[in-house]
Amino acid sequence: MTDTMAPAEAFPPGEYLRDELAERGWAQGEFAEIIGRPVQVVSEILNGKKDITPETAIAIGAALGTSAELWMNLQATFRLQQVRSGDTPTIRPVERRAVLRSLVPVRELQRRGWLPTTSDLDELEEAICDLLRIDDVTQTPQLAVAARRTNSDDRFTPEQAAWIARVEQLGAGRVSQSYDPDALSLLAGELVHRIEGPHDLRNLGAWLADCGVALVIELALRNSKMDGIVSRATGTPIIGLSTRGDRMDGFVYTLLHEIAHLTLGHVDADSVTIDEDLDPNGGSERERAANAAAARWIFAVAPAVPPGELTPRILAKIARAHNVHVSFLIGRLQNKGRLEWKDYRRTIPKVRPFVHFG
Repeated sequence: MTDTMAPAEAFPPGEYLRDELAERGWAQGEFAEIIGRPVQVVSEILNGKKDITPETAIAIGAALGTSAELWMNLQATFRLQQVRSGDTPTIRPVERRAVLRSLVPVRELQRRGWLPTTSDLDELEEAICDLLRIDDVTQTPQLAVAARRTNSDDRFTPEQAAWIARVEQLGAGRVSQSYDPDALSLLAGELVHRIEGPHDLRNLGAWLADCGVALVIELALRNSKMDGIVSRATGTPIIGLSTRGDRMDGFVYTLLHEIAHLTLGHVDADSVTIDEDLDPNGGSERERAANAAAARWIFAVAPAVPPGELTPRILAKIARAHNVHVSFLIGRLQNKGRLEWKDYRRTIPKVRPFVHFG
């Protein structure tokens, strides 16, 4: 596998800088005086013997009317090209460690046992490439998933990419039964009626496996802001849930949302990333369709809620009429602005004590 986005050849940033100076008719010494750096530093950069640091990139950008990011990107592209070609006589261990940590949060993954605890950079690099399913560290992981996360406008962070890769790694080969979308749709319509309490969450993996779908529950990485994903990158549909928020209504809603993406045909092995806006009224047409399906599976008929104060007794009565746990009714009414979360946070069961992780 090759990284088609990488340039065929990268040049030391000093060559670009040399052209810029020639265009302006500036000598090395003159430019060194302009940016406030020793002449030797400028000479070493021009001759490819010294990397451009962030501080120097800012000075060069200011002098030439460009961005500092331009010069940092030129430097980074050249260094990655050296790694790709194997021409790395000047790549120091500290630089290799920096590259690996730009891909995944190494320390956190080691603490969780996702990566070996080793100081051998070759072993660590191989493990990271295996996790992300890339051939070398210059490649970008291919993440064809529907992802429910807070920062849906941004590219996947290293924490998010690592979590997705771990879910796909654990889910691959977990289910032997062929995927049955009709059975999955039937399950989705019955799910909230099967869940009489949090203890029933232990059955989710088996219920989904009967439909040919693997379920992986894995705690989110620090600052990853991930709620769940659905992926078909390994063939078998895999749903990953993080239990972020640790409340049963949100956990089941996220599960139904990911099921909807599957049953609606939004995800396949070659699909691009779908980011689900956490605002149920926002997002793309596919996101709105998944939101609508999840809401319909929880309440086929909108619950009739009387005006005025909603006491626990009234809520329990409405929930029984719809044959659902009261937490799903509370979640819906909170979403509609009828209830305050702080008033009912003890009513909704937690998830983590009742599910199997990994």
